[in-house]
Amino acid sequence: MPAPFRLPPINAIRVFETAARLGNFTRTGDALGMTQAAVSYQIKLLEDRLGFALFERKARHVELTARGAQLAKGTTEAFRLLERTFRDVREARDSVLTITALPTFCSNWLVPRIGSFQMDNPELAVRIDSRPDLVDIRAGDADIGIRLGDGSWPGLEARRLFDDTATALIPARTAGRHGPFTTPDDLLRLRLIGPMNWWCDWMSGAGGDASRLPERPHLELETQTMEVAAAIAAGDAAVMVSPLYFAEQIAAGSLIQPFTHETGHGEGHWLVFDKARAKEPKIAAFVQWMLFQPMAFCLNRPQPAFPQDGEGLTPQP
Repeated sequence: MPAPFRLPPINAIRVFETAARLGNFTRTGDALGMTQAAVSYQIKLLEDRLGFALFERKARHVELTARGAQLAKGTTEAFRLLERTFRDVREARDSVLTITALPTFCSNWLVPRIGSFQMDNPELAVRIDSRPDLVDIRAGDADIGIRLGDGSWPGLEARRLFDDTATALIPARTAGRHGPFTTPDDLLRLRLIGPMNWWCDWMSGAGGDASRLPERPHLELETQTMEVAAAIAAGDAAVMVSPLYFAEQIAAGSLIQPFTHETGHGEGHWLVFDKARAKEPKIAAFVQWMLFQPMAFCLNRPQPAFPQDGEGLTPQP
């Protein structure tokens, strides 16, 4: 069985392809940033490897031999294909912005607002990755990340966007049927959904009696979106979630925030990206747009049902 053919060094092939097009070793050197002697060396290296001459040396130029002409045609086509492939991949990368974020943030906050970014940047297609796994941004698995944490991710630039807080929300139907809710303790008449340690921290901070809380919540699910849906379906439940994620429902009146107090978890939502890619147009455009969003959100954020803690929510007639 014959030994497999080993491709000659790519640099020598590149020098040959250029010399075949230009017909002159001096001009080939100028085009590739090499000396004429270095060009001659690479051509000789390739000829020795192949076992036949590629050029006939003339006084002021070189001419391809018959075998050289045959090889030049194939190598030129191969380099054109490589150039097209790399160009297509680069153009695709430049025209698609991939954002990674947690599922609830994606569905409840980012997706309803991303249309305004696309209107400002119609040349960009946006791909949103809402897997809960931590994506390797430096490896190119995503261009931008929106992460929950303390802002410390080695090798990544991090810009704080929003505090991570939680508060009690009540579906509108539940508020109408089971009020009034004049103090945080009144919520104990309802079934409580969400992490009980969040309920305990919130109740203590809001002036309620945390000792009266049950040992475990009525229900605790994988995402806050699921927990809100469960509270709406139950008809007699309150849910402890981030009001950031449900601002649209609060504004529409389908969810009620009866008390202003929100408990912080010591973490925040951060915009993260690779420092080395910060000047890429698509990344710079999204960073500029995203950093404006906290201000816009604060200006348009719906207010709780009452402006002061302790003022209650009474049933609607």
